[in-house]
Amino acid sequence: MTIFYSDWQMTSDLTPEAAQRVAGWEVEWKVSWLPERRVSRGQALAGMELAEIFSGNHRQQDAILAVRAHVSAQELGVSLEEARARVLGRRAR
Repeated sequence: MTIFYSDWQMTSDLTPEAAQRVAGWEVEWKVSWLPERRVSRGQALAGMELAEIFSGNHRQQDAILAVRAHVSAQELGVSLEEARARVLGRRAR
């Protein structure tokens, strides 16, 4: 699981989801699967971690991954169920 990030965007080697900084705002980001919300850089990273976890493209399926998902969802202010539904819903399109 690798998240690539720069000053303006975050991408992943496991999921097509991305996060981009809002133009003109250093502290506001948008996560592709949560487009109606503006979030902090830390929250954008948490959103990318959730997208990777729910991508199903990784081999690690253990308690550590479950804890990371829970912590990332809390940081982003969404439930695990909502995050999973949104990410998987976008993949189904």
